[in-house]
Amino acid sequence: MQRMLEKMAARLNEYDEASLMSLWETYAERVYEFEPGRRWEEATLCLCLIQAVRWKNQLFNYRRLASLNPADISEPPMFTPVVRGRKAVPEEKKKAHVLSFPPKNPKNEE
Repeated sequence: MQRMLEKMAARLNEYDEASLMSLWETYAERVYEFEPGRRWEEATLCLCLIQAVRWKNQLFNYRRLASLNPADISEPPMFTPVVRGRKAVPEEKKKAHVLSFPPKNPKNEE
């Protein structure tokens, strides 16, 4: 299982964020319009993968900036490293970022 996940991650990492983000709206609409079944589940996973690449890049940029000039850093992206089953950093109360899916504006509706 671990090897399979690592292969999937390596493959996903080959794509650039801009290309993936161009598909974000497509998958967000499919996820918003819930219909039980495999198609909805796969669309949800696609949306999560796009979000994962975006978050990975944000975390990478944060870590890179922190290593170059620690004085320029502000708050890290929401991430708490885990070390041997326990959190490496004490948990702080932070507001969660919730991804919302606003309703589509129907055309020709008054």
